Order: sequence, then C-alpha cells, then structure tokens
Amino acid sequence: MRRFALLALAMLAMAVARPLHAEEPAIDLRVMTFNIWYGGAQVDAGQVVEAIRAAKADIVGLQEPDGTSRAIADALGWPYADERRHIISRYPLFAPPGDPLYTWVEPLPGRIVAVANLHLPATPYGPEAVRDGEDLAAVLQLETDTRLPAIQPYLEALPKVAQGGVPVFLTGDFNSPSHLDWTDAVAKARPQVKYAVEWPVSKAIADAGLRDSYREAHPDPVARAGLTWTAGYPHPWVKANETFDRIDLVWSAGPATVTASEVVGEEGGPDVDIAVTPWPSDHRAVVSTFHVVPAVAPAMVGVDRYVVKQGDDFILRFGIGTLEDARISVVPKGGDPAKNAVATMATGDASDRPSIKLASSFMKAGAYDAVLSDADGKELARTGFWVQARDAAPLVVVKKSSYKPGQTVEVSWRNAPALKLDWVAIYHAGDPDIYNYIAYIYTGATVEGSGALDKDTIGADLEPGNYEIRLLRDDSYVLLAKAPFTVRP
Repeated sequence: MRRFALLALAMLAMAVARPLHAEEPAIDLRVMTFNIWYGGAQVDAGQVVEAIRAAKADIVGLQEPDGTSRAIADALGWPYADERRHIISRYPLFAPPGDPLYTWVEPLPGRIVAVANLHLPATPYGPEAVRDGEDLAAVLQLETDTRLPAIQPYLEALPKVAQGGVPVFLTGDFNSPSHLDWTDAVAKARPQVKYAVEWPVSKAIADAGLRDSYREAHPDPVARAGLTWTAGYPHPWVKANETFDRIDLVWSAGPATVTASEVVGEEGGPDVDIAVTPWPSDHRAVVSTFHVVPAVAPAMVGVDRYVVKQGDDFILRFGIGTLEDARISVVPKGGDPAKNAVATMATGDASDRPSIKLASSFMKAGAYDAVLSDADGKELARTGFWVQARDAAPLVVVKKSSYKPGQTVEVSWRNAPALKLDWVAIYHAGDPDIYNYIAYIYTGATVEGSGALDKDTIGADLEPGNYEIRLLRDDSYVLLAKAPFTVRP
C-alpha cells in the first residue's frame, strides 16, 4: 500500500469567523426548513438561493432537493453539504459514528450542535380527510398508520443527543399539522379546522422533549397561524378545495433558546415575514433564530462528499479536541489503520478547523473509511465514503427475468449516487407516466445494495405481463437505470 507524508498534501487551515472564548461559548444560529419543490426548478432555482440568502440562514434542512443540495450550497458559497441527509450549512458538517439520522454542525471550533432533517409521507393527507368528512377516529388512525412510524427513529435518537448536552434541531416537511394549532379556539376561527385534533406526529415529537420553535415564538395560533402549505405558486393554481396548514417546522431540544421564528414566502402571503419575488416553491419556508450553547465536540473526522469520482480531489476534515496531535488514515472499509492504510497523514495543530486535501487518483474504486487515531494509534473516529470509477454508470438488476404472481421481486443496484432518498420502483414496461409506479423501496442512500418488493410492499399480486424496475434519483423521477422482468401465469 502507498503512504503519503503530510508534505505531499495540502493542509487547508480554515479561518474562523468568531473565536471561541471559554467564558462566552454561546452563539446565535438561524435554522431554516425549506421544501424547494422538485429540485427548485419549477419556478427558478436561483430564487431558492435568494430565499436562503434573504432568510440569512446558517443551516438549512432541504426537502425535495432532487440531488441539488450541493449545487445550492455551492451557489451560496457554502462548502458544506450533507447529501445523505439533505442538510447544507455555512459551518462544517461531520457525520457521527454509526451514520445516524443526524449530523454534527461545528459553528465554533471544537463545539457542535446536532441537526436532523426529514420529509414524512405526503399521502393520504390528514387535513384532506377532515375536509372530506372523515371523523376524528379515522383521521387519527390514518396518521398513526401513515406518518407516526416514520418519525419514530428520530424520537429514539434525538432526545438522547439532547440529554447529553448537545443542542438539537429537527427540520422538515412533516405533512401533518401541529396539535398546537388544531385547537377548539382555532376551530372557531378557521373554517377548515372542523374540530380539534391532537395530531399524533407533533404530539409525539413534543412528548419526546422537542419544542416547536414557531409556536414558542408565536404562542397564539389564532393570531398567527403561520401557514406554510400552500404558497400557491406565483400564479393562482390552488385547487378550489385546497387545504391550508402549517406543516413545515423547526423543532429544538437541549440548550437552545428560540428568540425569533419567521415565515419566508411570497410577497403579501399570510404571516410572511421575509418576502421573495418570485417565490420559487409551493411551500413557504420557516427560519428560526436560536441562542445556543454548542457542546464540546468529540474527536471528529469527515469527508466533504460521500461519493468521490476517481481522480477527483476530496477533503478530509477533522477535529481533535484537546489533543496536540493525531493521525488520519484512509483504509478500505473496515480496515485497520496499522495494517491496511492506503494513506496516512499527521494532523498537526488542529485548533482552527483544519482540513486536508487528498487526491483519489491512486485509489481503486470501492468503499473506504477515513480513520482518526491518536498518537498511540487508538482509534478516535471513523467515517465511510466511496471512490467510484469515473465512467461508472448506475445499474439496477432484477434477480430473475421471470416471476409468478405473488412472488417477491428481488433487486440490486450499483453505482447509485447514494443520495438520501434514491429509490427503486416497479412500473409497467415502457409506461411513459412517471407517476404511475406500482410499488417502491428506498435504497437507504447506498452506492450499492439490494432489496425486495414483496406482496406486502406491492399490495397485491402482480398480474401477468411485462414490467421493469427503475432506479430513480433522490425522491424525484429522474431515471438512472432500468431492468425488465415479466410475470407469467
């Protein structure tokens, strides 16, 4: 294996905007949630960038970025994008050990907050069930079946982080209203709120110890509804029976105090505090300001992108806390830095958010880990990434060319972009209607992997005929690869 001395690499010492003082570790952070509507291109992608600038956001959880997270960060001049969690930031990002649902953000050298971001299932939609005459029991059952399971992993992970003294933020398009909004008083003021509902998702989040920042800043839902769905697009396209609600939220936990929360949207929109024209999305955004005391960071190592094209440079970022020195090694996934390193570098003084630029041209395609170790060789932190052949094309494979009705369809994929919501779906062969998928599963943000679409996933036996599996990008309908199969009687 080849080893590279530090002198062969470029050490990039990043200047810090605000120095850390032991007696004054607090900072103000503006955290934004923004559903940008199918990659932000439905109106003008540049206006998505302008909206984030107008909001003066520091950290943004994006929904529906459709693979554009890094491009948006680049346009903002931010070097930090977590494409597996749809989070962009003006501050460094580090994936904690175990690749959890959240990421660490380092707003001050050696100090961190945790940020998670999600987009819950959109249909069936609870307020529409209310509109269409469903009773309370049916609406609560719909929410419990559809969205509550999707939030549970976050409710298991985030409170533990907050209990450790780390400020925690959860951004998202929850596709569910807040129990703080659908009260008896609101039912008297808003005709669409036919009766009070203790919406299960928001109630579960609150019961887990997180706080709704907008409702903390504006406690009266009658005086300030703060509606985020729907902004109605720059020209009137809203359906006559459209529902309107506050479903885009910024939650917090731990040592973070909200000082303001603002709606970002179209000029003249209800409760819009920050206006952008033309407004680029069907959702309004929310930006909340917090006074936080970031937690002391553990030793950390990060890679600026999860998938590196062979031959491209990439950046390793690290934090070593109070250690005077440490070493970073690049090893094949799961490898031992003492035995398997393909590159080893001394970190030097890591007091000012340093990073190391490394070329991937000497690395074979495959999975790797960046490992941070102390001077005695004890492992402190590890994070994974992929080096992908420059000409690698996405591929999806069906295990068998032919199935019987009711059989499980087994699929695998390679060279996927590993974005948060890449997915594989069953379509009728050649169906030009991109929305007409039969069943789907997510890839788990993996470059390569496998999965199964069984009878429960599909919902019924596939009828005899010709079908295809499609690999699609990041919850969009951008086709990456497809493979045919048949169902025979």
